[in-house]
Amino acid sequence: MLTAPAQTAEIEVRMAGSAYAPDNLAAKVGDVLRFHNDDAVGHNVFVANRGFAVDLGKQDPGTSAELPLGKPGRFEVECVIHPRMGVVVEVSP
Repeated sequence: MLTAPAQTAEIEVRMAGSAYAPDNLAAKVGDVLRFHNDDAVGHNVFVANRGFAVDLGKQDPGTSAELPLGKPGRFEVECVIHPRMGVVVEVSP
């Protein structure tokens, strides 16, 4: 029996008002988070959690960056420029 390939999703995360929206989200392995900077200032997408660490660098206003999700787990995305910004991501298999 053949099974259909798993559907992947692109999940939009907006940066505006020095905040991520949404600030809590669920995703699946294979999904892609797209961070779009709608703010008037630069932001950064940074994950320090062990096993998920990544730094997508500074994003200028109007730009976006992608973060593919390759394994299950829970991690927090932060902005190094604005430490109070954060989004918790729960990735299921």
